[in-house]
Parts: sequence; C-alpha cells; structure tokens
Amino acid sequence: MRVQLIGLGSIGKSLLKLINEKGTSIRQEIGEKIEVVSVSDTTGTVITDGMPLTRIIQAKEGGGLKTLESFEKISALSAISDLESDIVVEITQSTKDGKPGIGHVMKAFENDKNVVTANKSVLVSDADLFGTAKEMKMSLRYEATVCGGLPVFNLMDYCMKPAKIISIDGIFNATSTFVISQMELGKSQSFARTEATRLGIAERDQRDDLAGIDSARKGTILHRRIFGSTLSLRDANITAKESEIAAGFRQVTEVNSKGVTVGYRKVDGKSVYSNAVGPAMLIRFNTDVMDHLTLSTDHDGPLESAATVLNDILLSRSAKAA
Repeated sequence: MRVQLIGLGSIGKSLLKLINEKGTSIRQEIGEKIEVVSVSDTTGTVITDGMPLTRIIQAKEGGGLKTLESFEKISALSAISDLESDIVVEITQSTKDGKPGIGHVMKAFENDKNVVTANKSVLVSDADLFGTAKEMKMSLRYEATVCGGLPVFNLMDYCMKPAKIISIDGIFNATSTFVISQMELGKSQSFARTEATRLGIAERDQRDDLAGIDSARKGTILHRRIFGSTLSLRDANITAKESEIAAGFRQVTEVNSKGVTVGYRKVDGKSVYSNAVGPAMLIRFNTDVMDHLTLSTDHDGPLESAATVLNDILLSRSAKAA
C-alpha cells in the first residue's frame, strides 16, 4: 500500500510517527505494509525511497525538508502525477477557498488514486468533491474533518443505517473549550491561548477556532453529507465572537435541515455541554429512532486526528466508491 503525504504540519508529523510505531502490527493484521513513498510541503517534495520516517520528522522540525538528500523542488501536484502510489493523504491547512487542497484531491482522482483528507475547507468549497468521487468511482474518506478522533462518519455509515438524522448539535472545537476551561480555573485568556498553542491543541493563529469558523466548516460538511445540500461556509450563521469568550460559556454548533449555526452559549451544570472540559469535543445526534446519541472525547489534538487518518488509510487501501 503506497501512500503519498501532502502536508506536514502537526497532524502530518503525528501520522508519520504512528505509521512508524505501528507499521509491524499493521502488516501482521492486514498482510500488507504501509509504504510512504513521498512527503510534500510548501517547499517541495521528499522521495522517501525507504528512508526512515523519523528522519523526515527530524528534518521538518530542524532545517526543513530541503535538508534531506532526496528533496526535490517539485510541487505536490507534480508528485501526485509523477510518482506511483495508491492513496494520497491530503492534510494541508484549511483555507478560505479550499486551495491548494482541492487541486491535490482532483489530481489524485485524475491519476486513479484514492484520497484520505483531514482538510475541512476542500469539502465546503464550491467544488463538489463528494459528487466527483462518486462520479469517478474513487474513494474519498474524511473522518478526521469533523471532531478529530471521534468516529462520526463511521458511526453514520455502519451503526445508524435504520435511522433518519433530524439534527446534530455539539461542541466541535477543542481550542475554544480548552481556553474557556482554563479561564474557569482562574487563568487569563491570554495565558490559555498561549498554552493551547504550546500543547499543540491550537495553531498560532487561533482566529478560526475562537470565532467559530472551524466549527462552521465542520457543521457545513455534516449538512452536505446528511441533507445532500450544496451549503457553503458563507451560508452558515456564525454569531461567535472572541469578545464573548468567558467562563461558563461553550461554543455550540447546531446543524439541521435549515442550516448551520455557531455561537457561544451560557451553560449550567445540567447541560450536556458542561461535560466538555479542557481540549474536549462532543457531538450529539437526534434521529427518528435514536434520541440524542452522543459521542465525546476528553482530549482532541493532532495525535487523535492522525490516528483517524491512519484508520481511513486502512479502510480505503483497496476501496472504490460504490
């Protein structure tokens, strides 16, 4: 199973670590080795050719991929086109227009390669990648795009087939929950935000997280998937403001047939949302046969998202969309 990795941020580095640590057990379980054939970031591409994955991580955290002898100044698009692989893992950072991630996914499909992504913005852009994957009979897996390590889409795919989803609500952003939880412990918002970055829970620029953009992307992905809509991020009703962040509040996202809303809400001890403390997330399904089926995690971060990406790789290794 040959894999190309596009994007080497915190999730990408965690993914390489997991593949390195669990490679032997994975091979014993599925009878096949995960071979990372190339790694690309904004500077270029490393053709691994059997290189230890730990060297790639060390280079990224040191002088950059360009310090490796097999580094070539070729773009991710060229790497996808020119190198042989089975799966492209697209985990570049989310952007306002979904680029360059959309191009990476489309190039993979054009070269008959399945895609695993953790990039939320490619799924909420004007490009209909769900429809394209189905039309081209390619596998597109995206479990890590919504609530990181929680098996949201696997639950929908395998455990909720008899149910009609009426609505979804929850706390979709771990950074905002962590910051508020720290403030509830008496810390300043400035300290909490710095600590979130230091621990790898948040990026240095936390505006998307704290202003509800990240949650709105996740809500829009759910809306498209559940209701078959073409809803985009600009259609979401985002009322969350950083000035509203305070102890006793949580950033709550609601998804129903009418659309997506994101805002800060005062919660008390009786609310299910009050159970989200620290870098936690929670998602709750309301269906016609299952009332408020809830998934939650006490900690969501790069490692949990990377584990979800790895699971998608294993599920998609020989898959073709039906």
